[in-house]
Amino acid sequence: MDEAKDEPGVSVPNGSRRAVVLGGAGFLGKRLVAMIGGGDGSLDLPREWPRFDHVHVLDLATFVEDAQAKEAREKQGISLSSATGDIRSKEDLRKALRGAHTVFHLASLVDVGLKKNPAIEETNIVGTRNVVEVCQELGVPFLLYTSSEDVVFSETPVSGGDESLPYPTKPLHDYVRTKIGGERAVREADGERGLRTCAIRPVHIYGPNDPHAIVESLQAFAEGRVPFLLGNGSARFDVVHVDNVVHAHLLAAAKLHDPATRDRVGGGAYFAGEGHAPNYFEFLRPFAEARGITMPRVRLPAPVVLMLARAMEIVHRVTGREVPFHRFHYHILVKDFFFTNASAERDLGYRPIVPKEEGMAQTVAWVRTLPIS
Repeated sequence: MDEAKDEPGVSVPNGSRRAVVLGGAGFLGKRLVAMIGGGDGSLDLPREWPRFDHVHVLDLATFVEDAQAKEAREKQGISLSSATGDIRSKEDLRKALRGAHTVFHLASLVDVGLKKNPAIEETNIVGTRNVVEVCQELGVPFLLYTSSEDVVFSETPVSGGDESLPYPTKPLHDYVRTKIGGERAVREADGERGLRTCAIRPVHIYGPNDPHAIVESLQAFAEGRVPFLLGNGSARFDVVHVDNVVHAHLLAAAKLHDPATRDRVGGGAYFAGEGHAPNYFEFLRPFAEARGITMPRVRLPAPVVLMLARAMEIVHRVTGREVPFHRFHYHILVKDFFFTNASAERDLGYRPIVPKEEGMAQTVAWVRTLPIS
């Protein structure tokens, strides 16, 4: 196991290399735990990744480890523990973070509906502030935060954007606003009370076992609930395989651990993609074809899509009901929204470890096993 590179004065309780993954029962979190634990046989672990001797998972959901990941972890001599808990509770966090060397904060609430949801603020902003404050209180030296490309989302299209893009002054949705708030809290805490921090901004994550967009979209196509596609097909939207996002997190952690690179990445934020920015509906097409699902042929031009989005928002205001589509979706799916990895490549040494062809093939194979009718 690699020797810790912590500089004198950084408190690491008992010399332990204990990683804590907040939100470790989710899609990305579970892959991060597996990779920290030695992988599951699907790839050779890069030597640049940090090594830990224990992994602790905290999540609202119960963490269940895959058999292959468990076998790989035990071969590496890495122990694991888990607990259910809420980042909105400082007491839950104190129990989870005591003795931590590196905290990976992935716990977040994603909700882009129009109905007000107080839990978004409580989780994404208040909960993240709790994480920062408890890390500082307990002397945890390192915190990695899973942010989002959406922190720079606005009505202005983004084509090959980088980290110089500002936060929008008027976020289009509470989810965007709260992810900005969470990222700011983490980045501004860098260097305060002994805590060093860094944020990773994944683009749209996909891969086997993704419980979100792919499954929901294919089910909607299969049931005929989506009668048309949005836009003319030219808009590009970033996607990234889940293992590449894990890779970015672990590289960032290693750079924070190393005194030689700590000040360069500390307080920073890095987009993590893989240079794969197709039209979103064309991204879904291979998965639909794998299941024999016919996607709509009719495309609505952008002006019509925008009118439809505004009409849906009026319906929501009048009835209070949730609607399936509004301007957030219009700007995401009908306008360019993709980024460059140049900063992560320069500062973190980031290169995707799963090529897009392999990532798509893995995901197509998994889609074939889904119970979609």
